Amino acid sequence: MGLRSWIKRHTGHGEQKPSAEAPIAVTAATTDAANAADRDGDAWEPLPAFLPVDPREHQHVCVIASAIAAGDHPSSEFRVKRVLVANPEYRTVSVIATALAAGALEKSSFTVKNIYKMKEEGSHAA
Repeated sequence: MGLRSWIKRHTGHGEQKPSAEAPIAVTAATTDAANAADRDGDAWEPLPAFLPVDPREHQHVCVIASAIAAGDHPSSEFRVKRVLVANPEYRTVSVIATALAAGALEKSSFTVKNIYKMKEEGSHAA
């Protein structure tokens, strides 16, 4: 099964209905989260690209970022509004999706616009 047929099947554009086995969907088109949630009956939630950092680690990040940004201007002042770290799940999914989409076209480039994760409906433990 190719990537296009998988996307068609899981977005409802193919002949088959989306299966419950696929936990993550990647959309390359520009669709806002509200429309996607309404279309799928609130079964999908957007996966954030960045996650908040533990407040105890803010001081180290702020000092390092301010020192780098100040450079040769020690009298300058910087205010860090928020500190975020890249979401490892988002990065993994986007790398895999772009690699699959690229296929044999080595010179192509892709941008992942949105990644949605299926909401858990309960425990499926046996």
